[in-house]
Amino acid sequence: MKKIAIMNQKGGVGKSTLTYNIAHGLSLRNKKILLIDLDGQNDSSLFLGYSSEDNDDNNKTFFHLIDKRYPAKLHECIKKARHNLDLIPNSNISQIEAEFNREARIDLLLNEVLKDLNDMDYDYVFFDSGPQRTKINDAILCYVDSIIMPVQVEAASVRATGNMYDYLSDLRLDGDKIKMIIPNMMDKRNNDAKENLDILKMTHEDSIKITSPIYRRVKITEAGKNGQSVFEYDKESQKMFIEVVKTIEEEI
Repeated sequence: MKKIAIMNQKGGVGKSTLTYNIAHGLSLRNKKILLIDLDGQNDSSLFLGYSSEDNDDNNKTFFHLIDKRYPAKLHECIKKARHNLDLIPNSNISQIEAEFNREARIDLLLNEVLKDLNDMDYDYVFFDSGPQRTKINDAILCYVDSIIMPVQVEAASVRATGNMYDYLSDLRLDGDKIKMIIPNMMDKRNNDAKENLDILKMTHEDSIKITSPIYRRVKITEAGKNGQSVFEYDKESQKMFIEVVKTIEEEI
């Protein structure tokens, strides 16, 4: 079971869009996937058609796993999103953060909370989370084996790639956890974007796999708004994502 966070310290890089589309793409290649949505905006869940309005007393989320009054079992919190693709949505994200802040060993927390995953047959577990430095993100980074960093192909985003390394260093984690960069939301008509992609490659390509870029495309945004992935909505977008999915299979 491969445990992967798709994370960047900079917001607005298309992290959730990449996460749910990659998860669905791998599931279509006969991989069994669990996506754990710990982003306060719940975007991955929403993009897969799961609404926060679905969170009633009988519909358990990640929060219920750590609710010390009435803790849920892991299997009770898992929703079937697609064939081979399961989802754990979140609710009460501020309370999750508060609970994580009370923990003495944040580095061991998710190993305990998610221990039942060891008896399940998932090939990949993906995490979606916010861009901020939080105890939730601390716990995710300690738990995962690999980090995929989406980078918007703009100057500010390319310059900010070092922030993830600083974050890992502050947690006393190895920067080698960052296994891959996905150049995202690239405008192929823009010369600056091409120059920024060259800078990204020149800076990182010797040490990290850089995938083929995901170009800006309205259909990618439309798919999420309609509760679908690009594999259900737009054939042209599929082609870009399938190349990234194949690279993940090969490299991680």
